[in-house]
Amino acid sequence: MTFRELVFSDYVRYRPGSRPSWPAVVLRIGTLPGLLASVLLRAQQCLHRSGRTRIADQLRTLGNVLVGADFGAGMQIGKGFMLAHPVGVTIGFGLVIGDDVTFAGGVTAAARYYDQGDETEQEWATIGDGAMLGAHVVLVGGVTIGRNAMVGANSVVLSDVPDDAVVMGSPARRIGTRANATATASETAS
Repeated sequence: MTFRELVFSDYVRYRPGSRPSWPAVVLRIGTLPGLLASVLLRAQQCLHRSGRTRIADQLRTLGNVLVGADFGAGMQIGKGFMLAHPVGVTIGFGLVIGDDVTFAGGVTAAARYYDQGDETEQEWATIGDGAMLGAHVVLVGGVTIGRNAMVGANSVVLSDVPDDAVVMGSPARRIGTRANATATASETAS
């Protein structure tokens, strides 16, 4: 996907039902820090993909300064990525994220062993389509978060999470399924 398509797909996650355009994105950047972070992340992602790694690395510093998020160049992120609160989010070099994934604040996805080889040799997490990661979730090493899985706040994920699972804790343990969590929440609200 092009830079424009990626940014517009992210914008729709922040403003459902709206029609994406560059003026709309520019107007919302000042009020949606997650959208600003997405634009920086997408620029970094596209620059790295096209071989402009030095500029992508410079944008990493800009992201740290402007929104307090650290995005390592080289990550692969699908369309519709949403950073609900970008402050403290740290995305490692080789992270792979599917479509329509949501991160809350402080999510860290990093390698397991930093002292063994460079970042291209590390194992990185893979996050499936539609997954949601709560505040301050830590993904360690080459774990896989399944499609539509939900990881609760302050969880440390050391092993794979199945599709549609809800996990919480340190280390994260399965506590239910996403369908049950949604049904329980709607029943409680009634």
